[in-house]
Amino acid sequence: MIINSSLRLVTIIICCGFLLTIGCETDNDKPSITKPQLQAIEEEIIQVEVDFVAEAEKISQTLSAHAAAHSSKDVDEAMKYWLRLEKPDVFMGRHGWGALMMSEKWSGIKESFEETQKKIGRNPIPGLAEKIGMDSRAKNATVRGKMVQDWGGATGYLAALRKDKGGEWKIRAIDFYQGKEDHKLIKEIKTPIQ
Repeated sequence: MIINSSLRLVTIIICCGFLLTIGCETDNDKPSITKPQLQAIEEEIIQVEVDFVAEAEKISQTLSAHAAAHSSKDVDEAMKYWLRLEKPDVFMGRHGWGALMMSEKWSGIKESFEETQKKIGRNPIPGLAEKIGMDSRAKNATVRGKMVQDWGGATGYLAALRKDKGGEWKIRAIDFYQGKEDHKLIKEIKTPIQ
């Protein structure tokens, strides 16, 4: 019986040692959990000041360059001042000769300018801006003015401009109209730039 109780004692000691080894793992064996340390993060809110007068001047320069390109009969150059999107929100509406004529998308407007150039010899050209409205971020604007010369009975225009990805003002849409209330195609931004 002595062998039996010695064997039992050795078995118990080995089992206890094994359990102690499992229970006493080192810190290197355990996955480390790090608690996030709170750091004081100071955020500085930068308010961008928009120089609306300078933006209005850039819009006037865009329209002048567009008019100059049309005057020189260079449709490709004129189209550089249009927002190059193939979407219906890029359009040109002409109220004249008793009908509303629409050209949609950048390519449609270019095609219309090319056809009109061939058939009539000139295109409708917006003149200098008389009234500019701009949103608070200076990303969208509307411009009201008179035509360089009457075109199909149209004497005025309302244009919508938008900044492209490069921050340049581009024409998104133009509505050439005869009377003061003909234009219904573009929602005018009423905030005037002084």
